[in-house]
Amino acid sequence: MIELSTPNNLSVTVPENLNEDESLRFNPYNNIDEAIKYYQSNGYVIFSNCVSKDICNQLKVLWDKEIKPFKGKIYRQATAKAEKHVLNANNWIMNPIVNLQSLNPNLFGNLRSLADSQIFSDSTICKILNSILGSKPKIVQSMYFEGNSATWEHQDTYYLDSEEIGLMTAGWLALEEIKADAGRFFICPQSHKIDLGKQNSNNNIVDNHNAYIQEVVSIIKSKKMPIKAPYLNAGDILFWNSRTIHGSLDSQSKNFSRSSITIHAIPHNHKLLQFHSRKIDLKTDDLTNSLIHRPKDQSKLINKLIFFIESSFPNIFYWLKNRIIKLVIR
Repeated sequence: MIELSTPNNLSVTVPENLNEDESLRFNPYNNIDEAIKYYQSNGYVIFSNCVSKDICNQLKVLWDKEIKPFKGKIYRQATAKAEKHVLNANNWIMNPIVNLQSLNPNLFGNLRSLADSQIFSDSTICKILNSILGSKPKIVQSMYFEGNSATWEHQDTYYLDSEEIGLMTAGWLALEEIKADAGRFFICPQSHKIDLGKQNSNNNIVDNHNAYIQEVVSIIKSKKMPIKAPYLNAGDILFWNSRTIHGSLDSQSKNFSRSSITIHAIPHNHKLLQFHSRKIDLKTDDLTNSLIHRPKDQSKLINKLIFFIESSFPNIFYWLKNRIIKLVIR
């Protein structure tokens, strides 16, 4: 065990291997019902060996081949902006990309296609999502992480959710063994039972995002909530509820990356709720085992045009975007 911290200096005792980790984990092929009960009670659940190590390795190879050498801009997870790579001393990308399903197929076609076929429509992953959601899953967002970028303590519902708040679920798929100091994912068990209310003018994402983060941190401290950072091997997935407090540890390993993919899904017949203010009836593609929404799909001419304007005139574009968000949030 080693002692590490969250981005806001909350202490976490982190197991270094499977033997040290007391977290329950389930087999996706024979005890789904028991796992779903655990998820409903604790706000998260871990499944082992959901994706083959061969597929995990193929995804990493395509990341290195198609994404890593690219010198242009790609939409990023933390900012939702089009940005160039930020690389650390190990040449790991530190600003994760958002929405693999929307990547330009002319530039990143193999990675986009493999993620579609082997992750977003994977029969095992979609079976679990179906069991959690009670419906065919509609995947609304994805992300790819490589470097040890820390993610602040938060609930996903602040940013997006199902139109019925609390019915979105997300999954974090490890593409390699995630070492204890590699920026491991952390979770606060049973925190999905805490209602922080809706995003509003006092804690909105444009002007007062930090006020929201500090509110989350304050609740963890005041309730003395346990924080777990479970061990995951390649192919393991941790699923969590949209109200479950989570993030990734602030630990910058010089030896180990944390290659991983996250997905966010809602029931197929639900609208997406954005910023607790806007319900969106999403356009989707049918991947057989799931539906998938492709935000800012770079295979579409109109989205390529928006991307060009956004990349060329970022200050004006993001000023207007923030003004619109503030108008939307009530």
